[in-house]
Amino acid sequence: MAGFASLLDQFKQTTAAVASATKRPHPSPHPAASDDQSASRNDINCANNGTQKIQKQHQTYQYPGTPMQTIYIACPANTETGGPEALHQLCHVINEGSYLVADVHVDEVSISTSPAQHNNGKKKKKTLKAYMLYLRERNNNPSSSSSSVEHVPSPRARPEKYAKYNAPIAEWLPGSLANKSSVGVKDDGYSSELVVWPECWTHLIDSLQPPSTPTTRKYQCAIWWLSVNNNKGRFLPEHFKTRKDILHLVQSDYARDYVVRNLSSGERAAAAGGGGAASMGEDERRVLDLTEFIPYASPSFSSAMVTTVDNNTDANETANSRDLDVVYNTVKGMHYTDEIMRRACGKKFKTASDGSAVGGGIRFSPIGKGVGGRERLSGEEVVALLKRAKVYIDFGPHPGMDRLPREAALAGCIVLTNREGAANFDKDVPLPPQFKFKSFDVDKIFTLLKDCCGGSFDKYSMRMEPYRKWILSQEAKMKVCVDNLIEEVATNRVVEVDEAPAAKKPKL
Repeated sequence: MAGFASLLDQFKQTTAAVASATKRPHPSPHPAASDDQSASRNDINCANNGTQKIQKQHQTYQYPGTPMQTIYIACPANTETGGPEALHQLCHVINEGSYLVADVHVDEVSISTSPAQHNNGKKKKKTLKAYMLYLRERNNNPSSSSSSVEHVPSPRARPEKYAKYNAPIAEWLPGSLANKSSVGVKDDGYSSELVVWPECWTHLIDSLQPPSTPTTRKYQCAIWWLSVNNNKGRFLPEHFKTRKDILHLVQSDYARDYVVRNLSSGERAAAAGGGGAASMGEDERRVLDLTEFIPYASPSFSSAMVTTVDNNTDANETANSRDLDVVYNTVKGMHYTDEIMRRACGKKFKTASDGSAVGGGIRFSPIGKGVGGRERLSGEEVVALLKRAKVYIDFGPHPGMDRLPREAALAGCIVLTNREGAANFDKDVPLPPQFKFKSFDVDKIFTLLKDCCGGSFDKYSMRMEPYRKWILSQEAKMKVCVDNLIEEVATNRVVEVDEAPAAKKPKL
């Protein structure tokens, strides 16, 4: 998901809760959004208070108990990279699941004392809905720390590429529909709305909270850790310790390890400070797996689905049908790639204007175009290039379960990586051990590349088959992950009552 973060580097890295004096619009539940909708209509101004990035220090946070009825998925507007695509996939899988949840409302009384909610022992049900909440973060004054978050409800906020997903646009902000009712669950201060934030926007998680009034409730928050490194330290150790209200969704085992370790260290710090510590079992309940998938390898989205070597398709092409030897990513790990090319081509080698180089019987080509291959290719162009290559090398950082190694494997490439970040976790990058290098040994890597690009390509390609099958299973796994998510935020939060308490008969 490295491309997602690079497009967001322009954004300010720090904001805080909504300024108390800011007027926040509450549009109609179903407004007619137009392409020309004014940005100022949905601007939410945020002030930066130094270390007060996410929370007010005097606040105490508790894990919500109110069951979900609506899920908003925060996503940068007009952005096409792996991260936004994963966010659209989440919205799609939730809506396609047609999850029925109890139709309950927040109130100050317990559900067990609200017989009016029950009809012959049965609660009313409604379909849980998910919406894409397109946002832009703007720096209003580069010389100051202020910034604003703009809601973009226009259809133009969604790239055409994502029109295939069942991911309706949120035309209103969370909190607009959160009203009190006379029946329902015990009031814990939260609405039945959940906002899922990508990990690069953790500094914004409170930026859309509605002003506090007797009839409004805070929306609930989840962070989807699509990567670890791309958070860039915005979500601090102290936030893991204090923000007990946040649900953590992890795309990789690497992210799970990172989140659980930080939650654990926060509990140890609380215990050392005399505040006591909750069991890690309780904290780990707030950490759920949530993967994503390659859409063109999905049975739901591709009529010409990529299959495995066993089925004699792209992955089964021989070395003779591939005119490129080794392809590499120009935006990460280039110091290692340069070292490999020097080993193959000689210390004084020079790349061609397009970034390619030939030496040692190996042709190296960048995954890109233009000068040095640094210009971004479209998704379709990347796949077409990978289908021409024998080997994909990736010795840069792996901030999450990256997409490019998976796409390369599906295209029939042999994939070689280091063991940095998520690549160190075999559940995230389950390649054969021979293809993963814990230490950078350029001679060993060069020898393997010569074998892969020569007569041993077919033999090594077959060893990629378990990895390819694992990639093809990810859509089904995502559906299971979403099942578990809905169970946690909706199903398990409803207190079942078979029937209303029977009225006592008066004594005669």
